[in-house]
Amino acid sequence: MMKRYLIAWTVILLVTLTLIETAHARRIKIYRLPKEVVAGQLGLIIFENPSPELVRSQSKCTVEKLLGWSKSDMPILRFEQNGKQVWMPLCSYQTIGDSCIATFVAPSTLVAGSVTVFLINGSDPSVPSQLKVGTKLQSELNGIVGASVAPLGVVRVIGDGFVPEVFSDHKKLKDELEGNIALSKMSNADQWGALNHRIMKDWDKLPVGDYLLVEQAGKSWRCFVDECGVEAKGMTLSFVAPPDLQPGTATLKVVCMLGGTEAARSQAVTVSVQ
Repeated sequence: MMKRYLIAWTVILLVTLTLIETAHARRIKIYRLPKEVVAGQLGLIIFENPSPELVRSQSKCTVEKLLGWSKSDMPILRFEQNGKQVWMPLCSYQTIGDSCIATFVAPSTLVAGSVTVFLINGSDPSVPSQLKVGTKLQSELNGIVGASVAPLGVVRVIGDGFVPEVFSDHKKLKDELEGNIALSKMSNADQWGALNHRIMKDWDKLPVGDYLLVEQAGKSWRCFVDECGVEAKGMTLSFVAPPDLQPGTATLKVVCMLGGTEAARSQAVTVSVQ
């Protein structure tokens, strides 16, 4: 008799745990994917927030592919093309009520055509969605956060079609410059110039990345990514503006490098300079 009770309670416990797991991990809806991506590009995805009672955010400039399914606080992506599967975590994300907007890295193994995308919540995949894979990168710059920019101020641009940034952590370079030229004892303008020059030394050798081309009165500057993110209007990149900008206007363009060469250049956006 005792054995029967133990078996019955075991069955009840297993059913209860299954129901709890089902309640916490369910199929979620994908609301939006890009019209087209190229291999290695960042894409925007909007989907149903699996936990609308929680506010979650993350800012990352790149991610590495996963070896397979892995447990995660946020859903992960599975790409299926030509009989192969690639699993990718989300890059930057921001929950907004019942929805979540995020960036993802399109796997470098994708080829032109169509790829099937699943968003995995827990262990439950979403309804499959089709995503077109192209060969030409399209980059868009839609504007900036705020009304104007200022010398040495943060310029946060909003757009789409950017690429991952593998060189956004500048702390190591600042430490190197501190040891070599006492960076912290320089003026803010000279610090910007020294760091920018040091980044440029290695940046052109990288296979992938973005920079902001700032142009004003016949002069131009390359600004390098400080931070990546996402908001309701699109993906964001943050830069520090050149120190010698003059009051008036300036034009901005985002230049995307992929495969070691310039792959796209956004349209110009004119901004006010304080």
